[in-house]
Amino acid sequence: MKEVFEIKDQKSIYQVLESSEYGTLAICAKDRPYSLPLNFATIGDTVYFHGAKTGRKMDLLKQNSFASFSVVQPYAMIQSYFSTDDDLACPATQFFKSVIIDGKISFVHDYDEKVEALWALMRKLQPEGRYRALDDAAYQKMIKATTVYKLIPKSIKAKYKFGQHLTQKRFEKIISHLETRGKVLDQETITMMKKHRRKDAI
Repeated sequence: MKEVFEIKDQKSIYQVLESSEYGTLAICAKDRPYSLPLNFATIGDTVYFHGAKTGRKMDLLKQNSFASFSVVQPYAMIQSYFSTDDDLACPATQFFKSVIIDGKISFVHDYDEKVEALWALMRKLQPEGRYRALDDAAYQKMIKATTVYKLIPKSIKAKYKFGQHLTQKRFEKIISHLETRGKVLDQETITMMKKHRRKDAI
């Protein structure tokens, strides 16, 4: 990862995780990769997931607990002609935020921890509430029938790509094109470009 794109601020990293509804969990299937999109919630550094007790995913995790989890928030597509006039396709790209967490999966057996994890998921995905608290006795059977597992991080890396490495001329040219195109995501991208512009940029 280029240092210019790397984000080390923990608050910024957790903002990406908290504002993303799902990510992709990559696990090991002997000599072949296997990945799947999952809803998730974080409590501190730990990432929690839930699902059925049986299935391919559960079988693989019991065989090999190493995993990598990635979350991406896409911003504007940057057409090749947004930053150059040489008619080459190479400058075409997309701006984004991403977080990658590598670690090991552990199954949660403690009932109270399962409740806490599922409650974190509900607070994230249904912030308006309108459901009974998950420590209600009515949930006991369902919670016991649900598998909750967590990714305990060994490393967390984040990358923000918003043209930080570009010359001032190309940077301003992209902003001009985004302003002309004028989509909501274009405006949000301009805000992020200006926010993360390197002070020592050319």
